[in-house]
Amino acid sequence: MVVGAGPSGSISAYLSAKKGYKTLILDMKDFPRYKACGGGVTWRAYNFLRGLGILIRSLEAYHREVLIRGFGEEVRVSSDSEEFAVATMEREKFDEELLGEAIGQGAEFRRLKVRGVIQREAGVGLNGIGIKARYAIGADGAYSLTANSSGIRRWSDEDLIFAIEGRAPPHDELTFIVDASPSGYGWIFPRGGDSNAGVGGAVSRSRDVMMAFERFSKLYGVRMVGSWVIPTGGHGKPIARGRVLLVGDSAGLADPLTGEGLYYAFRSAYECVNSLESEDPASSYHERMRDVLDELKLKRMARRIIVPRMDFFFRAFASYPEIARRYMLTSIGKLDFREFWSWGLLRIPRAILRRALRASERKLLRMILQGTGDHPR
Repeated sequence: MVVGAGPSGSISAYLSAKKGYKTLILDMKDFPRYKACGGGVTWRAYNFLRGLGILIRSLEAYHREVLIRGFGEEVRVSSDSEEFAVATMEREKFDEELLGEAIGQGAEFRRLKVRGVIQREAGVGLNGIGIKARYAIGADGAYSLTANSSGIRRWSDEDLIFAIEGRAPPHDELTFIVDASPSGYGWIFPRGGDSNAGVGGAVSRSRDVMMAFERFSKLYGVRMVGSWVIPTGGHGKPIARGRVLLVGDSAGLADPLTGEGLYYAFRSAYECVNSLESEDPASSYHERMRDVLDELKLKRMARRIIVPRMDFFFRAFASYPEIARRYMLTSIGKLDFREFWSWGLLRIPRAILRRALRASERKLLRMILQGTGDHPR
């Protein structure tokens, strides 16, 4: 039984049904339905789905170049010709397509509001509903009733990112604006006939994020559509217990630096379903996800260092664009984040020195020009 028919739930159901398991997927809404989201799919996420036999048709635009702007600086980074960096879509169409893939493999979909999961020795059941299963996969999002009712975990403010999205006119470039929000960033993701645009930041500073969106919306012509929270604390908490396993946002598996969650939704679904073949699926799932959880833990540490000092770090990165380029390679799956972090720690001092030297050169040039202007020709 899969609770929630978003990306992680639909891929869990797709893989479960493909293995021959009798699979029921439940969601409180019919599809298509609105889902707040930035609407970006990294090459890494797209390529993972492709490896599972799913070729997405609902993507609207493919961007091989990314513009990163802020604090009076900007950096452009490009992917190789074969891969895009980010593709854009509308989540209504994207989620409906993934659910269709699960149903196509034989999963049964029912519209049903799940109020809680009860664990029993021989299986799991639903509060007040006569549905039973051997295992429950919780894919019901950031406020997962599956996770809360089974006692697996709850979130603290530090685990959550607050984001606001809207619609904006078409833009020429996919853009990240790193000074748009005090504890996060802004984005503009061009797609078919318009752009998805918004800002995000720490949930503990949600009022500041709302004020940032007001400024952002006036600057870029954004009409607000919705808001949501993104859980990023799964690396430090259980993701399974007994016969209940959590995937995607229910497990808190989003990137603490960017808020991107689709790759982790797909990867967790894959590892979760493969764990069901073991004698102890919960332990097997934790073990199979160890490298992902370690990556997210390292990104959480990087966020704590970088985000409060974003102006300092971004100006350093702007003077050494290779840092930004290599970070993008982690997003498209060409470079492991641990490798990037180790490499970057050695280059950041060099970038800072390079920037300081350039600033000194500019200051010296101004002094020379001013000195020349003081004397008659």
